[in-house]
Amino acid sequence: MRRVLLSGSGGFLGRSLREHLRRDGVEIASIGIGPAHHPFHFAVEAGGWTRDSWAEALERTQPDTVFHLAGIVRGDEDEIRRVNTTLALDLTAALRMTGFRPTLVVAGSAAEYGEAVIDGLPVAEDAVCAPVTPYGQTKLAQTRAALAFGAEGQCRVVVARIFNPIGPGMPGHLALADFARQIAGFERSGAILRTGDLDVCRDFLDVADVAQALIALAGNPAAQGVVNICSGVPTSLRGLVESMIAASGKRIEIVIDPARLRPGERRIVIGSPERLAGLAALAPPRDLHRRAADILMALH
Repeated sequence: MRRVLLSGSGGFLGRSLREHLRRDGVEIASIGIGPAHHPFHFAVEAGGWTRDSWAEALERTQPDTVFHLAGIVRGDEDEIRRVNTTLALDLTAALRMTGFRPTLVVAGSAAEYGEAVIDGLPVAEDAVCAPVTPYGQTKLAQTRAALAFGAEGQCRVVVARIFNPIGPGMPGHLALADFARQIAGFERSGAILRTGDLDVCRDFLDVADVAQALIALAGNPAAQGVVNICSGVPTSLRGLVESMIAASGKRIEIVIDPARLRPGERRIVIGSPERLAGLAALAPPRDLHRRAADILMALH
């Protein structure tokens, strides 16, 4: 891998991926609506990101790999669909139009599985997806568009179905980031941290490990189709929150807020890492409790 085109470079995962690629000496160009992070950024206006925008970036950079990470979780349904699905359709249309044949790595989401998840059992890539949120539904539509393009045989396509990345700088709407913000704002004399149900386990991963997995999949010619980016290990949300509280040095009481509870929430949601393990030789996972503390300390 020598030259990449990256969307979503200013996002949580995009920043980590950009840093890892830079360390590996890879040339990086980016495309997106945010401000430029480096000279090789193709800025597009919100609502104006089209097939032609992609085509111009492809022609000017001629990448051997495209990482498409751009996406949104919140917004009205039309906006979520436009960003999470239409951008991928426009990208594949631009690849057909220009004739470039890079490896294409698309960021999917565990939210695509939805009702296919069985509480406590690892969910594998061949599960029949039944997403229940607009985010999961539009991400699944993106996956289907990418796989359909890959089936044409023009590019190797990998859809990285990512579970729960954490680390400093994670989006504020995510639970751990929200708890860290609350804890950072408390006085040392003690306070009440209001949460939803903490007695659940999720397949959390360090965002740096996710970035390394994406690079490994991009570099392996045998990798294609959907690949879970997960550990298969259930990690307690309560344990991570307690690690943040311990790192704060403050006396904080945890109180469950009924308004934050989600009826029918599954207790344990994990992915099957079997396919990933066969395609990528990854370093041992990082200490998630330390990373949870790092999320808090980054706010000071």
